[in-house]
Amino acid sequence: MDIDSLSQALRAYTSSRRHAHSLNVMASAVQLARIHAPRLVESARLAGLLHDNAKRLDDVDLLTYAASFGLDLSEVEKRQPSLLHGKVGAALLPERFGIENEEIAQAITDHVTGRPNMGSLSSVLYVADQCAADRSFPGVELLRGLAQQDLELAVML
Repeated sequence: MDIDSLSQALRAYTSSRRHAHSLNVMASAVQLARIHAPRLVESARLAGLLHDNAKRLDDVDLLTYAASFGLDLSEVEKRQPSLLHGKVGAALLPERFGIENEEIAQAITDHVTGRPNMGSLSSVLYVADQCAADRSFPGVELLRGLAQQDLELAVML
């Protein structure tokens, strides 16, 4: 599926506000990948667009999907199922979008809480989600500037 078709398919799973956020994250991820991981630009485009495809699911559905996929859940995730939208969204990629790419799935999994020793695509998406044009919080401009220069430091920030 091309990016326009994927974007249209995503509309079935997201609100218009979340879809707009996903487009912003996609743009941010592409920009960061061009700087820090040029070979990953297309993967960053897909991961950015689809990162929140399970965000609309309620806690019961997230837990149900997690169980059906046999996902390993932390105690925190069991108490705060909304944190599962990355893991569940990654697991739903083949069914919803025909995407079976482990690196993209890992980045979508990691974008919620991060993890030690993330790969380049995961780091790009993790930072892009916070630097997207629709984000506004104290320090976002600092983060955006830092992300252009030092992706690892931006991840830590």
